[in-house]
Amino acid sequence: MMYAKSLRILIVEDERIVAESIKGMLLDLGHFPVGIANSTAKAEEWIYTGGFDLAMLDVNLKSGEEGIHIAKLLYEKQIPFFFLTSYSDSSTLQKAKAVRPGAYVVKPFTEKDLFVAIEMTTMDLHAESMPSIVVRKGNAYSRVNVDEIRFVKAENIYTELHTADKTWLKRSSLKVLLEELEDSNFLQTHRSYAVNLNHVTGWSSKSLSVGEVEIPVSRRHWDDIKHILEDRFPK
Repeated sequence: MMYAKSLRILIVEDERIVAESIKGMLLDLGHFPVGIANSTAKAEEWIYTGGFDLAMLDVNLKSGEEGIHIAKLLYEKQIPFFFLTSYSDSSTLQKAKAVRPGAYVVKPFTEKDLFVAIEMTTMDLHAESMPSIVVRKGNAYSRVNVDEIRFVKAENIYTELHTADKTWLKRSSLKVLLEELEDSNFLQTHRSYAVNLNHVTGWSSKSLSVGEVEIPVSRRHWDDIKHILEDRFPK
């Protein structure tokens, strides 16, 4: 059992014997365990420093479900991860599912279990992924594909992301969000609005149509928008 490419893997586990056992299994599988983090602080330090391709997390560290918190950070950073845990109860499983791990391995486990979990978690690691935005919904995080966002609207300290059937909230100003979407098809039309040009169905000097929704266009933005639309949709 050998993965096509050796991966740098972070082990987040507070039981030293278990961590060392995992380390040995990873070496046997041809991977490189870059380190062992036995606390939230050490795991966060690794996350913000980088230097690894994948993380293996225990759900429960010294004082509770710190693994869920660490998983949220990894998800935001788009770093693949999966859980190793002694807990298979419904409550723990639901909390783990909310942060979308690549796999969920229950202790005790074998080298083959790790092999399968790594394969499942890294299936798309080297594939070209669709651009996406991470948004928060309650205590969970979701990833929204950029191409599905039809338009965005700034609302106080949040920006609404409108897809065909849902509205998501992201704690971000419109300016910061557009910087995050810099290489996409979004165009600001108004101090509070921006549209995805792929979803524009009509326009005038005062508004752009996105299906049945009319997006306001300010006079300050109209000249730039007009030229872009003429180049993109020639008559």
